Amino acid sequence: MYILHLFLLLWALLFKGGSSAHAQSNQVYAFAGGNTILPCILIPPASADIPTVEWSKVVEGLKPSIVYLYRHGCETFAMKDPDFEYRTSLILRELQNGNFSLRISNVKLSDSGMYQCMIIQNNGTKEETKVELVVGSSSEPKLSVVSADGDGVTVECEALCWMPAPQMTILDNDGKRLTDEEPKQEQDPRGCYNTRQNVTLQNPVSR
Repeated sequence: MYILHLFLLLWALLFKGGSSAHAQSNQVYAFAGGNTILPCILIPPASADIPTVEWSKVVEGLKPSIVYLYRHGCETFAMKDPDFEYRTSLILRELQNGNFSLRISNVKLSDSGMYQCMIIQNNGTKEETKVELVVGSSSEPKLSVVSADGDGVTVECEALCWMPAPQMTILDNDGKRLTDEEPKQEQDPRGCYNTRQNVTLQNPVSR
């Protein structure tokens, strides 16, 4: 029986466990398909009236796209980027406490980037803060037999749609690398990476 060990190393270990964020962080890590919160903690409003809250995605050289706009006590949809429709919200019960954090559901790889939280008080005073969202992706690695003959067995390890790109190493039961060839890697239209590596086993290792 062949006993193989597969090691896939994700570039950013902070992705482990889903998403993470701190109220004062300027970076938030999340996995595609999950939910995350972009922090925006500012001075609570002086009056009972909640100010205008504008969350936008900032891309250098382009006009910021609004991903959530809260005005006159409710969300305004007219200027919202369609790609964020039904996916963004505020924690309404926290607004009076100065917590204007943005919740993003069903996170996409394309959501990665810099976001700006702008608070516009009734007297026209503005406060803003920025946070960067880094989105990663992974899938269950698959190990399959490509061919088998009298000379041995060729197996392929495949890891589809990972972001950032993983490092792939196939080891035997003694922890030795079975091939020095670099895995093949390609980026698909979604922006994530597909990684494959083949190895031919000529001398089966028994338990």
